[in-house]
Amino acid sequence: MPLLTIFSLAQIIFFIIGINTSPVVMIILPLGLIIFWWLINNPAISLMFLSLTAIIKGYLINYHPIFEIIDITVIATIIIWIGLIKMFINDGWNISKNLKEVIYLFLFFGIILGLSYLYTPSPEYGLMKIVRFNTFALTMFLTPFIIIKSPKESKRLLYYFYFLLAIIAGIMLLQFVYFLTWGNFAVVLAYWNRISIPGANPIQVSRFLAIGAAMMIALLIRKKPSESIIYFFILSIILLTIILSGSRGPLISIILGSFIYAIAYERNHLNKIFLYASVAIATIVFMLFLLPENLTQRFFDISQGSVIITQQGVKRVSTIATRFEFWSMSFESWISSIINFVFGLGSGGFSSLFVWRDWRWYPHNIFFEIIAELGLIGLSVLILFITKTYKLISQGLHKGSFTDHSALWVAGTTVMFIAAQFSGDINDNRILWMFLAISIASTYVDKLLVIETDN
Repeated sequence: MPLLTIFSLAQIIFFIIGINTSPVVMIILPLGLIIFWWLINNPAISLMFLSLTAIIKGYLINYHPIFEIIDITVIATIIIWIGLIKMFINDGWNISKNLKEVIYLFLFFGIILGLSYLYTPSPEYGLMKIVRFNTFALTMFLTPFIIIKSPKESKRLLYYFYFLLAIIAGIMLLQFVYFLTWGNFAVVLAYWNRISIPGANPIQVSRFLAIGAAMMIALLIRKKPSESIIYFFILSIILLTIILSGSRGPLISIILGSFIYAIAYERNHLNKIFLYASVAIATIVFMLFLLPENLTQRFFDISQGSVIITQQGVKRVSTIATRFEFWSMSFESWISSIINFVFGLGSGGFSSLFVWRDWRWYPHNIFFEIIAELGLIGLSVLILFITKTYKLISQGLHKGSFTDHSALWVAGTTVMFIAAQFSGDINDNRILWMFLAISIASTYVDKLLVIETDN
């Protein structure tokens, strides 16, 4: 009876709003509430949507100005937390004691980042960095531990990722085909040598695709040769879309990540991984020579210039050398004094090495970012966190191998970890924190299932 009363009142309210605005509102509002409630009861879908906001946010702002006011990242985070609180009230979170240590390390890192605001020379960017990390990154890291209680949840989350991956690759491919067939391709390439999701940073898009490529390589080594054709076809499409994005880091990450994943976790399939990684390299080289020069010149012209303004003046360096310059600046800042060595410059402090001082600049490498801004203390916590994460994931190995779904998560995580060493800061790479958590949770529930089966 109370629910019926609430439903009737809601219908009356929607009807009144519709009369005073537009009849369409009478449809949109109820539908919006249904979707809102559905997302609350499915935090896994909300989590995947949150991981996608870095890609779709630019498009929404460019084509729908209302999203300049309504931040979809904040909305997705709020929805996730409402769902998590609902789960806590109903059944509790029930996070295993074995997993709490790595969560505490992550929380402690966030506290250290927050305390560094007390001495940062870049308070505006520093505060933004602290708030974003302790809100969005924390949400994306904590949620998988709560929602993954069995291999079933891990597999379901993987299907959601596949769905998003197919959409992104499909949009990239459709744009390419359109310009190639119906559009004036020559004119387009004269002004635009990178294809991406409209309004999205090509690097964010290509990272997402690189994770998918790593998963396809992991599937290739686990399937029979007769079953591998479809996965190789999908891998080729993903590699094509990454090349179209013009991002070099993700391609390097796929190659390095596959080798590191093989050595760390899949020594039983070592030869296969080397084989398929080599096939991926050959496919990349073939595509680079086959595609129009405008689309591939970023991969060959490594001397393309960029201007950097530092405290020492204006410097012109190549695009790739920019990274080395930033890394060198980070290391020099770290060893410049005892205080910097121990505590770092503070959150966002790397930007103070430039004339803008309080601007969104970072070294494009997590380790250099940490030593520059949080010093030895931050680096120690990060190393402890990575070590604990590696041990937890390794414990999920059964007879020298992961289950298929966990192997895909770990392979994707490894590639994303490598990618984070070439681009972005700890917030741009927050999808890495999500993948680390999913890999830990997925391998842990697999281990529990093996123990239960053996008993």
